Amino acid sequence: MNEATFIWSEIYEEFATKLLEYKNDRKNLISKLQNVYEEIDMKLSKMESNGEILDIDPFTIFGLFNKGITDDNRKRILGEIAKQFNLKNKVPFSFGGIPLVNNLRSTFFNFAEERGENDINNLWEVFESAIRYADNPTQGNKLKIESTYNNVIKQKGIQWNITMGLYWIRPNTYINLDSKNREFIIKQKILPEQFIKEVNQFKNVPNGEQYIQLCDLLLEKIKDGQYGYRDFKELSFIAYERNMSVDTVTQHNTQNTDIAKNTILYGPPGTGKTYNTVMYAVAIIENKKLEEIKKENYTEVIDRYNKYKEDGLIEFTTFHQSYGYEEFIEGIKPVIHSDEEDETDIQYEVVPGLFKKFCDIAGKPILRKEKCDIGINESPTIWKISLEGSGENSTRTECMKNEHIRIGYDEYGREITNLFKGAAGRHILNYFINDMSIGDIVMSCYDCNTVDAIGVVTGEYEWHDEYPEYKRLRKVNWIVKGIKENIIKINNGSRLSNPTVYKLRMDLSDVMEIIEKYSKNTIEVEEKKKNHVFIIDEINRGNISKIFGELITLIEPTKRIGQTEGQKVRLPYSQKLFGVPNNVYLIGTMNTADRSIATIDTALRRRFNFKERLPDAEVLDGIYVEDVSIKDIFIKMNKRITVLFDREHTLGHAYFLPLKDAPTIETLANIFENSIIPLLQEYFYEDYEKIRMVLGDNQKDSEDKQFITIEENDYNDLFGDTDYDFEEMSTYKINSFALTNIEAYRSIWWEV
Repeated sequence: MNEATFIWSEIYEEFATKLLEYKNDRKNLISKLQNVYEEIDMKLSKMESNGEILDIDPFTIFGLFNKGITDDNRKRILGEIAKQFNLKNKVPFSFGGIPLVNNLRSTFFNFAEERGENDINNLWEVFESAIRYADNPTQGNKLKIESTYNNVIKQKGIQWNITMGLYWIRPNTYINLDSKNREFIIKQKILPEQFIKEVNQFKNVPNGEQYIQLCDLLLEKIKDGQYGYRDFKELSFIAYERNMSVDTVTQHNTQNTDIAKNTILYGPPGTGKTYNTVMYAVAIIENKKLEEIKKENYTEVIDRYNKYKEDGLIEFTTFHQSYGYEEFIEGIKPVIHSDEEDETDIQYEVVPGLFKKFCDIAGKPILRKEKCDIGINESPTIWKISLEGSGENSTRTECMKNEHIRIGYDEYGREITNLFKGAAGRHILNYFINDMSIGDIVMSCYDCNTVDAIGVVTGEYEWHDEYPEYKRLRKVNWIVKGIKENIIKINNGSRLSNPTVYKLRMDLSDVMEIIEKYSKNTIEVEEKKKNHVFIIDEINRGNISKIFGELITLIEPTKRIGQTEGQKVRLPYSQKLFGVPNNVYLIGTMNTADRSIATIDTALRRRFNFKERLPDAEVLDGIYVEDVSIKDIFIKMNKRITVLFDREHTLGHAYFLPLKDAPTIETLANIFENSIIPLLQEYFYEDYEKIRMVLGDNQKDSEDKQFITIEENDYNDLFGDTDYDFEEMSTYKINSFALTNIEAYRSIWWEV
């Protein structure tokens, strides 16, 4: 890295200083800010429940362009800010080392009805005192920043994000201590031991005295470069851009791999297409260059590949002529439910296909553990629950008061062994008793449009006889209750349906936003950053247009979820919105010699990078059976095939690789009998004269060396001395003797 990496700090510091002029002129500041976003046709984040902007603090202004947006949009915002505020420094081309706030919490204050009277004023005070101390580090200015800082960290919604805000405005003075930086500092153990201990001891954000002491301590220790970091900007850059995981899986969002989002490996059979998908997949998941993986021992690579496959990071499927949209994306399928008495119930359900399920998992948000102290799983299931139907009722009131949920079907009793003997509501009971887990989220349905409470499941299934009805119970921690939140929009435009319990297919981030709106809890949601790889073997065997459907647009790199042009489409069966996450990579293989293939249309070709895999004779270098060079006969046969047919129907080197471990005539004979000759029969439609030419049989001086011999037919002997009006033809047969005759192979390369 060089100084240009951190060129952003110049305009950031200048803008921070400029904002001080508006401390007591905030109406004008808000007007200028609105002008900025109007000019570039971008929407401002929602800052009040009614959508208005009543007041604003300087850290929030910085947070608006230091969140999960593209660098291009960040440049657009800064470019217009520079115009509106008459900044002298140029808009940076690099934003290396800039930490980003969560998109759901880019503001540093809460809605007016929830924030304290002086919350925004306090943020201005710490902002001003931080600049004063950074520019003039006197004892008086130090005491002022410590004092104003302490006032701010008492406010709702302020935790470690305040250190990020201070870093933005003066990155040479204040260290950012968000989760990434803290993890880096603690795990790397290459900073001063005293500093590591100080950071590690804080479970909550340190007070002003502790924080300023930390900043001063580290600045003093690293200024000579002995720890590998010249300043806080370099430390932040490395913490964000390097792999901080103890394992090989990348935990950050940078793309170090040189593999395209959509790649097809194509070539003749046996050229290592499927073999290479292993290395491609591992390189993608570990965010490494492909050549770096190719240098490793293949056995070790395949072991990691299998582990990633077990972990759900890799999915493998093979296309065929009957493969359809229903298997790939979603379809309506009959689902048979059987009970213990073999009674069956057929229901038609919308079932997600393999690729949709994979994308749902890859794109599912997770919760940051260190921010979530209310018992929610990292990837919880979200449940709809009806408490004695809709509207106000005694069961709902009791459940809210006593922190639990209750459902009925009491007639089946406490035990659940007979649950599936034709029981009405058996699926609901199975959800409630077996599928619902501690740490899942429940949303209490008030009516078909709204929920009145959101909670976290804290207990296993229980039966309570003391209740006259609705005896089935699970303990719940109600995070928010007494609300009336319309969820039609986040429920894919659908109303809540009648069943008492069922899984909701909404985004976790949307639920967290509701919780944040009504709760004191600050819960950060982040997109999964591990890359996922979906491999399609024999991609050209399927009807591409039929299988991909509307997905043909969604797989474009620029149309992925999270990209500027990201798109979702409403699926025809489920009517749910679906898009392809940005961390999903597609790898296909295509056998160019397969005559049963479907054509790859222009639309698909435009969206994939094509990497040709050709026969590699060098792989066979040094392999001999007796004194016969396998490499030489391989080259000779492929030259003949290229002339007689084309290069897309040549022989792959993989067919001959078993000879590395077993260079015997028996192994060679098996390869020719079971692979090479049948493949040539397929290629040349059993035109045995051409097959003989490929094998050099037409040049051999003895039938003992010919793999395919010619037997002339005596037509008079076969059919009698009669007139026949068809052309006399020779009969060809495979010569078993030649297969075990080393001279037959030596004579393939007939120049010897």
